[in-house]
Amino acid sequence: MFLLFDVGNTHTTVAITDDGKNFDIRRISTKLLQTEDELFVFLRGFYDVKVKQVVVSSVVPNINHVLSFFAQKYVGCEAVFVEAIKFSRIKWNVKIPEEIGADRVADVIAAYYDYGKDAIVVDFGTAITIEVLKNGIYEGGVIIPGFSMLINALFEGTAKLPMVEIKAADRFVGKDTESNIRIGTINAIMGGIRYLIDNIKKEQKFKDVPLIFTGGQARLIQNQKIFSEAIIDYNLGLRGIFYFYESLTN
Repeated sequence: MFLLFDVGNTHTTVAITDDGKNFDIRRISTKLLQTEDELFVFLRGFYDVKVKQVVVSSVVPNINHVLSFFAQKYVGCEAVFVEAIKFSRIKWNVKIPEEIGADRVADVIAAYYDYGKDAIVVDFGTAITIEVLKNGIYEGGVIIPGFSMLINALFEGTAKLPMVEIKAADRFVGKDTESNIRIGTINAIMGGIRYLIDNIKKEQKFKDVPLIFTGGQARLIQNQKIFSEAIIDYNLGLRGIFYFYESLTN
C-alpha cells in the first residue's frame, strides 16, 4: 500500500492506495500537521494497513520536514516529494521548472497519462491554477485568487462587509449585500476563467482539447452552463502523485 499526501495551503488530502486508481481518502486541516507523532496518532484511527511508501505533493515547505520524519519513523522509508525536474517524460517549457508547485506538477502528470498530450487543467483550491499541456509539453499556466481568498479579502479589508458562505450565485444583480458579494466573487472568477480558457485555446491553436476541473471547490462550478464541456476529476492530483512515484521506479 502507498500513503499519499496532497498538502495544500488550507487542507491536506491523505489517501491510501495499492493501484493509483482507487483511494481511501481523508481530509485534514494543514495546520494540524505539526509533528510526526500527532500525524501518526491521527492516521492510526483511520488506517490499519502496512504502508510501503510515502509520496508527497506539498505547496507548504514548512510541513515537509514533518512528513519526512513521519515516513522515517513510522513507515521506515524516505518520503518521496513530487518535483517537476524529476519527471522527464514531460518537457517543462518554463523559465524555472523548480518553481512549479508540486500540486500543479501532479495535475499535469495525471492529465498526460489519462487524457493525452493536450489538456487544460483548472484546479480550484485556495488559489485557482490553470495548466496548459500541448503535444506532451507543459507550456505554463495561470494563477488566480480563489473564491475564499477574494471573499476573505473583502471581509478583512472593509469595515462593514460580512463574511458570506461560498456558493454559486444564480443571478447577476444582487438584492442584498451577501448576494452582491457572491456575484462579485464567484461569478466574476468564473467569467474570468471562461475568458482565459477561450483565449488559451486561441493562443495555443487548440481545437478539441480536454478541459479538466479538479480541486475541492470545483463542486461550485460543476453544473454551470458556461463550462458544459468540462470534465470533473476530483482525484486527478492523487493519481498524478502515484504516477510520479511509478516513473521513478520503472
